[in-house]
Amino acid sequence: MMTDYLRRGAQSSSEWKCGLEAELFGYTQSTLERLDARQLQRVLADFATTDDRLYYEHDSLLVELCVGGLGHLTIEPGGQVEFSGRPRKTLNEVARDLASFLDRLRAVANQHGVIFLAAGFDPLRSIVDQKWFPKMRYAVMRPYLALQGSRAWDMMTRTCAVQVSLDFDSESDWFKKFTLGNRLAPIVTAIFANSPFAEGKLSGYKSTRAAAWLKTDDARSGLSPLATRDNVTFEDYVAYAMGVPMIFARRKGIYTGAPGGILFADFLENNGAVGLSPIFQDWTDHLTTIFTDARAKPQCIELRSADGGSLKFALALAALWKGLFYDGEALGEALKLMPRLDMASALALREDVARRGLAARAAGIDVLAFAKDLVRIATNGLRRTSPGEVHYLDVLHEMVLTDEMSPADVLLRNWDGLWHHSMAKVVEYLRVS
Repeated sequence: MMTDYLRRGAQSSSEWKCGLEAELFGYTQSTLERLDARQLQRVLADFATTDDRLYYEHDSLLVELCVGGLGHLTIEPGGQVEFSGRPRKTLNEVARDLASFLDRLRAVANQHGVIFLAAGFDPLRSIVDQKWFPKMRYAVMRPYLALQGSRAWDMMTRTCAVQVSLDFDSESDWFKKFTLGNRLAPIVTAIFANSPFAEGKLSGYKSTRAAAWLKTDDARSGLSPLATRDNVTFEDYVAYAMGVPMIFARRKGIYTGAPGGILFADFLENNGAVGLSPIFQDWTDHLTTIFTDARAKPQCIELRSADGGSLKFALALAALWKGLFYDGEALGEALKLMPRLDMASALALREDVARRGLAARAAGIDVLAFAKDLVRIATNGLRRTSPGEVHYLDVLHEMVLTDEMSPADVLLRNWDGLWHHSMAKVVEYLRVS
């Protein structure tokens, strides 16, 4: 049953789509404090066209809403707003949906005196300044993850990402894309690094978001151990997930941390724990708590390695992965190119990328050279499958191939140049609404 749950996601290539999720930081415009739950509820309620598009916990707290036919909004643990667009056949449709969402967000934000920034890490506020969003799931995850990594709370409240979801047509196709998504993650992190600030000053990293993830929870994040192997199957993924500790269980909409720390396999073998008998929902919920750089979702593969960024970079990310995944020749070429590292070497690469971005050189990998090759391969793949979408990669041709820079490098250049170390200029540059 658990394996079939993943296998049912396979679709004919004629049905393949692309999904995009973008997270943003919200602040009050006057004080630049992070938005609290009450402020977020007021802002997001204005997105709903009718009351039946609002969702509550305990009959009072807004936790999710639909955005017309574009997708839906959810709130992350620190109050980050996440727009999850509907999977679309073309990037032009993805671009239209995201642009429409941002247009509406700007209008609503202006009404409420708030702003939203697109970055990988909160550039302004410390961990003690964060406004935790009182969602039941997060209330259980917060104490559990605090014991698993020194920066778990940073990950929960002070990071934002752009995530891309793409399809597969068979188990073997899934394995290729899942492996590629994990092994290329550090290179993609470097290309889209966009978080060199924390608490109003330089953080010492090009991607402070990636640095936070390095100290979150090794049992469920980073490079999937399956990606270091060959010929991985759905059965292998199920076995891997069985060996990941649970965080919570959910019954009648109520979350409990009672099974926290228990391997899912033990939870099943012992017929549950602490008065909870296993149900299939436990498995589907458990899969959502696996945070590897690429992970299996019921209908797709989700790619999770890029910092939050502007509209053009979000679309460039989607175009990059689509060009690599949806053209057989590009997929094969990328598979031959991808780093083949053991877990220790892969960790060293990720650590160097978090700090130095495209300038990273670790485990024998020249990240900038890899990045250039990836952009070229993806461009050729997209040109063969979707020639009308190649222009979404223009920004990477300019930034990576010509200027050899990431968004973080642009921020740092301006910080030391025309901006004269002004955080006000940083905020203005990162602002999307």
